[in-house]
Amino acid sequence: MNPIKLTVVINDVSLRGDLPGEHGLCLHLRSGDKTMLFDAGKSDQVVANLDTLQLADTAPTWIALSHGHYDHTTGVPALLNRYPQAQLHFHPQLLEPKWILDPGDQWRYGGIPEAFYRLDAHYLQPHRCFMELIPGVFASGSVVGDHSHNEVRGHFFRKLGEHCIPDAFPDEQILLVKTEKGVSILSGCMHTGLDATLRKARELFPQDPFYALVGGLHLEGKSQGEFAMILETIQKAGIQKVMPLHCTGQGFVDYLAKYAEDLWVPGSLGSFMEL
Repeated sequence: MNPIKLTVVINDVSLRGDLPGEHGLCLHLRSGDKTMLFDAGKSDQVVANLDTLQLADTAPTWIALSHGHYDHTTGVPALLNRYPQAQLHFHPQLLEPKWILDPGDQWRYGGIPEAFYRLDAHYLQPHRCFMELIPGVFASGSVVGDHSHNEVRGHFFRKLGEHCIPDAFPDEQILLVKTEKGVSILSGCMHTGLDATLRKARELFPQDPFYALVGGLHLEGKSQGEFAMILETIQKAGIQKVMPLHCTGQGFVDYLAKYAEDLWVPGSLGSFMEL
């Protein structure tokens, strides 16, 4: 079982002048001579960043999408223009329009870009199932199930016909990376929550120890008490390393650095990690 190298290609935070950051996420994974991407950011910047990071020469076999928000999918058409042989992996409900309700009851579109719908038909074949994409890297399929629902009015909605309903994110999936170190969990935003994410990972890999948790954890605005409970859940799960990115929020990053420095792996655009 070979190590798998993860590199951050798009992230909200960049400490390098040659790598512009943006509100979004894209992770590059290399397993042997195979590569893939997880998410695509909110613009075409992903293509330039792959060039700068010297990751562009090997075409990705797959571009897996965590869920149908713009900050994870807008770069897809540009990536497919660069790498036309790449395949997309996404849940069918990713194609449903997504809307975000901002303060003051202001609606804005938050889903996949219009150009996504104009892609050649062979790109738009969704995958519901758990499957291995490149050696050691697995797409989970829906974290919470195709028929999950959310009765709580929040900021995120999906449009069915003429009606917007609270989004329970049935389209959200994670990547699971299995190496000799254990199983690592890669998250785009974790809208469905840490508990549901860990349950899905354990369902798919019931015996393997966990190694790393990497990506967006959607913890902006949470309290110190909530951070303590989240950290306790991470520690009880046996996760050894945490690289918080994108929508995690600086509050939890600071909390992790203070109270669990042994777990914390600093992450910014261009950071890499061997899984």
